[in-house]
Amino acid sequence: MANEIKDKFSSSTAFTITLASLATSVVGVGRQSDIVDNSVTRYQDVLVYAKIKQGTSPTGSRSVYVYAIRSDANATPHRSDAAGASDAGITILNAELIGVMRNKASPTTGDDLYGEFMLSRPGPGFGIAIVHDTAVNLDSTGSNHWVRWIGLNPEVQ
Repeated sequence: MANEIKDKFSSSTAFTITLASLATSVVGVGRQSDIVDNSVTRYQDVLVYAKIKQGTSPTGSRSVYVYAIRSDANATPHRSDAAGASDAGITILNAELIGVMRNKASPTTGDDLYGEFMLSRPGPGFGIAIVHDTAVNLDSTGSNHWVRWIGLNPEVQ
């Protein structure tokens, strides 16, 4: 019987990112997560799962954008859009868009948006950034939002 190559999954791990009261932006101002060190585990792909709770009276047909942040392994690392190493504000100009969560035409306060995205070939370090244009700040309770990831590596079975 021939061997098969199947994905080996890591455990689900939360990104460290502060999304409580994140301000709306139409010019790419948002928040980045901590950078995850991928130099030992070398995940080939990363599944990203997100839940974002909208704030008070959001505008309809607007979006939450999820961007990939990649980091090389240099002593002075290159990171997408000059991202830092940890949870902080960022302005997205060129980072790769990996997903969009769109709200409905007539959203209500506190609606949850869910998304699942693929970050392919994340490199030696990776993270994500969140930007939204819902016209109001996101919900102010940090635990009402979460972004998690699962690493994938091919394995011969």
